[in-house]
Order: sequence, then structure tokens, then C-alpha cells
Amino acid sequence: MSPPAPHIHFVVPAFDERANVPFLLHSIAGLARFLRRDVSVLLVDDGSSDGTAEAAEATAAPLDEIRLRVIRHPVNQGPGAAFRTGIRAALETAGDDDVIVTIEADNTSDVMIVPKMLDRAERGADLVLATVYGAGRIVGAPLVRRVLSSGANSLVKLRFGLFGLSTYSSFFRLHRASLLRRAAGAYGTELITEPGFVCMVEMLVKLRRVGARVDEVPMLLDARVRRGASKMRVLRTVRTYLRILRGIGHPPAQDSVPHGRAQLVPATAVAR
Repeated sequence: MSPPAPHIHFVVPAFDERANVPFLLHSIAGLARFLRRDVSVLLVDDGSSDGTAEAAEATAAPLDEIRLRVIRHPVNQGPGAAFRTGIRAALETAGDDDVIVTIEADNTSDVMIVPKMLDRAERGADLVLATVYGAGRIVGAPLVRRVLSSGANSLVKLRFGLFGLSTYSSFFRLHRASLLRRAAGAYGTELITEPGFVCMVEMLVKLRRVGARVDEVPMLLDARVRRGASKMRVLRTVRTYLRILRGIGHPPAQDSVPHGRAQLVPATAVAR
């Protein structure tokens, strides 16, 4: 008898995404129907003022294929803090064989590549990145953002020796829960310290340092489907990249890491 398929936990940071979250949740429900399995969605409402959480709950209520949990940050803290909260909460219930998928809330990424990501995980990858480079594509994004992304990728690759990969800052990733639990055990509260978009570069570097086997699958990122403006602030992101290129910390001494079940930074959110 074959073992049960791993449970899929989506972690979605959202800030003022009322117009986009319903489309994303319907897309994830369609994925669940395609895979014929239940899927959990943990949405971290990062201080939204537009009713993002309420829109998510209303959308998910009639969808039998997904189980939604919303965690609220009382004020906006940035994607890094939202991922800290979401990953910590996901690890509280995930088994080591489960997978945790992180994705942006604006519905620009195609969730239907998750089966390909699962296939790479079944072949031995601990972390699978969705990439718009190589065979992937990005359409509808401003030229300045594409240039920034390409240039930043080159600098990160050289600075941290991340050769063999084409993307470093994508939100859309599939992680083995066991990998995130191992990294949390190594880094403790220092696994995610960057508050902004560059937190994904920080996580990638640290996951590689704890032995993650990383693979990629191509994807189409279509910025034309987004309703509303991107939350990325270009100049702020550039400054953060310049700071992070000076270095990312290594795991602390093992005697400074709490024993037992690994924990991330405690959430300041209120679960609903």
C-alpha cells in the first residue's frame, strides 16, 4: 500500500489584497480538485485596511477543497514578518513529510505548476523554486522591476555562491516541512530577519547552508492579472539588497539554539 500523499500547506502573506485574494483562493481550490486532495491555506493579513481577511473568509466559506486559516497582524510589518508568522504556524501542524508552499497574494503566479514542483520534491529536492528565467517568462511587469530583478540575481549569485540557480527572490516556492524545521532548529529566531522582499534571498541562503537540495521549475508570472499596484518599493528594495550583500549570518552555536521542537519568531498576530 502506497504511503498517503503529503499534505500541502500554502502560506500567503497579504497586504491590502482584497481585490486579488478571491482569485488566488479559487485557483488553489482548482489545484486541490486537480490533485484530488485537501489543501490548507494559511493567509497572514499583514495589517490590511481594505478588508482582505474578510474577503478571504467569504471566498473560502463555500470551497470544500481548501481549509483556510487567517492570522492577522494588527499593523503592517512587511513580507518577512508575514512569512515568519505563516511558516511558524504551518510548522505547528505540518508533518515532516508535508510540503509548505509560499506564494504571493496577488494571483500573478500560476499555481498549476505545483504538480511539477511536487514531482521535483519526489525526486529528492527539499526546496523547489518557481523561476521566470530560463524557460520561464514574466509579462506585464515594468522594465525597471525586471532590470532590478535580473541585476540583483547576478549580484546575489556571485556574493553567496548560489551557482546553478536562476532565481533567488521569488516568493513562489515549495519546501519540505522537514527542511524548514531543520533550518528553524539551526537558526532559531534568526531564520528570517529581513522585513522586506529580500527576506526570500535571506531564506534561500540559510536553507542552502543547512543542506537543502534545491531545484527549479519554470513559470509564467503575469503581472497583467494583478488588480492594483505592486507593493514592492523599488528604491527601498535596492537599498536592502545593498545591505544584505554585505553578508547573511551563519547559524548560531548549537548550545544557543533551544532544544525540542524548533520555533520561529513568535507571531504578534491574533489567530481567527
